[in-house]
Amino acid sequence: MKDKNDWTTQGIKIYCKHKRNLYAFTKNDNDPKAKAHCIKYCKIIIKVIKEAKKLHYCRLIAKSNNKIKRNMEHYKEIDRKSTFNGNFPTLLVNDEKLQDQTYAAKAFNNFFITITEKLNIHQIEEGDAIKILKD
Repeated sequence: MKDKNDWTTQGIKIYCKHKRNLYAFTKNDNDPKAKAHCIKYCKIIIKVIKEAKKLHYCRLIAKSNNKIKRNMEHYKEIDRKSTFNGNFPTLLVNDEKLQDQTYAAKAFNNFFITITEKLNIHQIEEGDAIKILKD
C-alpha cells in the first residue's frame, strides 16, 4: 500500500481548503443564506470524496491480478480505521442491564433456544406460518 490518501486529487484539496475558509467565515456570521450555502457546499464535497474513493478503489481492483486479494486488502484498510474502545454495549434483559459478555451471550442463547417453544409449532396448519409469527 502506498499513501493512504491516493484518492485525493488537487481539486479535492482546493475544495477542502475553500470549505475550511467558508466555515470560518460563516461560524460567527448570523446570515442564514451563508450558513445554508456552507452546508450545501459540505454535502457536495462529501459526495465528491465518496465518488473519488470509489473510483480509486475500482481502478485498483481492475488493475490487480488477484482481485479477491486486493478486495481483502481494501477491507483490512477500512477495518484499521474503525477503532474499538473495548467497551461492549449494555444489553437490557428483563429490565436488567447486562454488561458482562458471557451473561449477554447466555441471554441470547436462552432467547433463541426457547423461542420455538413460545411459537406453538405443534398446532401449525398449512399456510399458517405468518399467523404464528404475528401472535
